Amino acid sequence: RTTLHAANVGDLPDSNRRRELLSAPFLALIATSASSPVNAFGAKKKAADYKAVASDIASIVKDDPDKGPTLVRLAWHSSGTYDKMSKDGGSGGGTIRFREELAHGGNAGLGSTAVVWLEDVKKKYGDSLSYADLYTLGGVVAIKELGGPTIKWSSGRVDALDPSAVTPDGRLPNADSGPAGSDPSDAAHLRTIF
Repeated sequence: RTTLHAANVGDLPDSNRRRELLSAPFLALIATSASSPVNAFGAKKKAADYKAVASDIASIVKDDPDKGPTLVRLAWHSSGTYDKMSKDGGSGGGTIRFREELAHGGNAGLGSTAVVWLEDVKKKYGDSLSYADLYTLGGVVAIKELGGPTIKWSSGRVDALDPSAVTPDGRLPNADSGPAGSDPSDAAHLRTIF
């Protein structure tokens, strides 16, 4: 089990965007763990060096701090699809990498930004690192690099092998529907989701 910690909130830069980002209720969602990763034959896979993975992600954010909030959004959106009633969705399968889930309204823009930015990290660590762990760790590291609170994170999420595990669209607010208040359907959509 790997746990990473972020910096103190007191070190947070004076930025409304970052303050809102760090106060979001998704912090617990991206910190949950899953079973130990296994390969197709049921044998345990060698785990990635998660501190090295975190360092590689931190470099992405240090090189361009504006990427941090988008990495947090990717972590939130990969986790926020969990449905308590059907017990499916969430970050466990890394399904947000599939074009079927990236096409969901709430995920607008993630396929050409955060998913692409993390692909070199995934290639570097290969099968020892699941996309599901990469995307959630990306959010945790981005929050740390932005000066946010301590977030416990555990590895062990296992990727879905194909898009059949993608949840139906509509579990997250649409990112492509314009600013809140621009259309009466925006408020109705948020009430339905939350």
